[in-house]
Amino acid sequence: MAVSELKAGVWAGAIAISILASTASASTLSLTYHGATSGNDRKTVTINKAPPDYPGSGEWPRTVGAWGFKMKDSSGLLGDFVAWCLDVGDFLSTSPTDDKPYEITENPFTNSEGLTDTQQVRVESIFNANYGGVDIEDGLEAAAFQLALWEALYDDDYNLTDGDFKASANAGITNIADDYLTSGASYDGSSKFRFSYLESSGNHKYQNLVTVTPVPLPGAAGMLILALGSIGLVKRRSKAI
Repeated sequence: MAVSELKAGVWAGAIAISILASTASASTLSLTYHGATSGNDRKTVTINKAPPDYPGSGEWPRTVGAWGFKMKDSSGLLGDFVAWCLDVGDFLSTSPTDDKPYEITENPFTNSEGLTDTQQVRVESIFNANYGGVDIEDGLEAAAFQLALWEALYDDDYNLTDGDFKASANAGITNIADDYLTSGASYDGSSKFRFSYLESSGNHKYQNLVTVTPVPLPGAAGMLILALGSIGLVKRRSKAI
């Protein structure tokens, strides 16, 4: 199944990426964009109001794309990974060949509107409550998740139709986004992910991003070894009998 294969591929590199990311706060990344996680099933939403000004000419409302980003880090630190937008006040460079400089920052984001500690908690709650079950290849779910992240970042009411951030889309997207927001608003568990906040650096600013890797279950590797050892012991006893 394509979705399972994609998730398995993302999770398979989690430990390596987490180890690299933990040492990368002062390293410069070279990022290029390689398409939407949802492929040709890309969806758009309309941002009716947002704290940052629209980055091009004109003002909100504007119709924008909403999906996860397939990114590549040619510096060799992060490799291929999936990122999400946390910055509607700037454009993402969509060139697949012209690398843009980014840094992993422990103080996101000094170069844009956000993230305060409170905003960061809201954003991470959306991930922790939902991301493990999001089909990022599905256009509706990817758009809904991105929309929920923007709402959590720029507003505190978890409501797409009111407050500092307002957005609209077809009912299929907004209904899922509302579910993600409801789950995020009530989440009070531990963190399921390690977060890396990627801040645009260099002479020209591009969208700031976030990427995550799952937190390994405590003792999972040890339990697996123990289970495999037990199976081997049972087989040896069976042969002896």
